[in-house]
Amino acid sequence: MSAVAPGGVKRVVRPDRGRRRRKGPGNNALIGYHKLTPYLFSAPAIVMVAALLAYPVLWGAYQSFFRAPTFGAPAVFVGVQNYVEMFRAPLFLDSLKKTATFVSGSIILGTTLGLLFAFALNRVVKRLRFLRAATIAPYIISNVAAAVMFRLLFNTEFGTVNSVLRFFGVDNIAWLGTPALAMGVVILAQVWTDLPLTILLLLAGLQTIDSSYLDAALVDGATGWRRAWHLSLPLIAPQIAISVIWMSYSTLTGLGVVLSLTGGGPLRATNTLPMEMYTVAFDALKFNEALAIATFLLVLNAVVTLTFIGISRRFDLGN
Repeated sequence: MSAVAPGGVKRVVRPDRGRRRRKGPGNNALIGYHKLTPYLFSAPAIVMVAALLAYPVLWGAYQSFFRAPTFGAPAVFVGVQNYVEMFRAPLFLDSLKKTATFVSGSIILGTTLGLLFAFALNRVVKRLRFLRAATIAPYIISNVAAAVMFRLLFNTEFGTVNSVLRFFGVDNIAWLGTPALAMGVVILAQVWTDLPLTILLLLAGLQTIDSSYLDAALVDGATGWRRAWHLSLPLIAPQIAISVIWMSYSTLTGLGVVLSLTGGGPLRATNTLPMEMYTVAFDALKFNEALAIATFLLVLNAVVTLTFIGISRRFDLGN
């Protein structure tokens, strides 16, 4: 059916326009499809993941309500006593403060460097695109190997960093022997191991931005920094939120870098909660008390993750 529009131009009017289309077997439906079908196909994987991950977590949380009078003795039920004494222990509270410094410093530094490298790699020319693949190299190196490498770099006597500083007339600095500097080195090492995934997440977000938006901003006279701040960053906000959640999880539960680099020292300056859990379990041989710390870390990580998700939703960062 056709109709004449103003100006003498014919337009086609569809007979079914304005009617609601019915859903049937021939309209975007599968024969024999049921709502439970995806769950039935996913059931084997769900059972396997639950058996390998959920069961140990639940078992550890259950054992945190027990305590062995001496090492090797049968554990007896003590309820929440392990948690009460944990929150009353000055060493635990001190480790909680160190963890807050470690996590916040890693997130700030990691996000800043991740954005800088992502913007740089997004603008590389064709012949330099191999640099994008090279950024994954630190991620395939174990945390222990990375910690040993940073221990050699920041060694007081023969470290590379102090060798460069001596060239400019600066005396040797005890990087790993000074509490404030040791925490900075640990944060730098942790960020170095987690940075590749952050860069890839942010770079993927930048590459999904339609070039027409950037061209329109350029026509309007926006400079590179203004386009990045007012256009690119809001458009990759979901990727930023995901990278922040990833870094918070990695630093909050990470043990390899701290254990291999400083062992919690000097003077407990880098004794984070995972390091405190390791000390309680393998130095004091109090495994049930260590499981209480592990359960607290699990809950704390969930709270931090939900907090970041809530912030992203509050400011529409995930849409």
